[in-house]
Amino acid sequence: MLINGRNDEELVQHLKDGDAAAYDLLYEKYWKKLYIQAVNRIKDEEAAKDIIQSVFINLWERRENINISSSLEQFLSGAVKLQVLNFFRTEKAEGKLMDHTLQKLEAASVSIHELSDYLDLEHLIDAEVKKLPENMRHAYLLRHELLSTSEIAQKLNLAEQTVSNHISEAMRRIRMRVKDKFPERSIS
Repeated sequence: MLINGRNDEELVQHLKDGDAAAYDLLYEKYWKKLYIQAVNRIKDEEAAKDIIQSVFINLWERRENINISSSLEQFLSGAVKLQVLNFFRTEKAEGKLMDHTLQKLEAASVSIHELSDYLDLEHLIDAEVKKLPENMRHAYLLRHELLSTSEIAQKLNLAEQTVSNHISEAMRRIRMRVKDKFPERSIS
């Protein structure tokens, strides 16, 4: 299909050469279809926008090495499907973390006052985890699934040192917030 006198194959070649105008044309042509695909699957408009943004950012960042064996639309649709799967995996990881927290609560036989404090602490930690930047949050949650740093790096397509830094920074941020809110429970 021709768009501004160029078909997708030509636009992809220009994209590979770093042509931002070709990128803009591809974005304008496909973003809405891909957004509808994502929102229909996850039923969350904001998350769908994030997914589409991520797909196009990855397209630009990897432009020099992309190899499209199907149509560009199929390629981008496949990228959206992968991002949707990652979204659901993250949701599942967050659910597992909450399940783990609930199991700890059920096992605890503490007074109402202590239980209230514990719930406040858990809510604080959960809120702080949700505030973390996306890659940092994912690394932190995957670490709670007992994945190694190298496994997390592979899943997130990040360097192991970056994953290690993300986990350390997430723990530091959570510790600081807990220390501010619950000085008697500060985690050293």
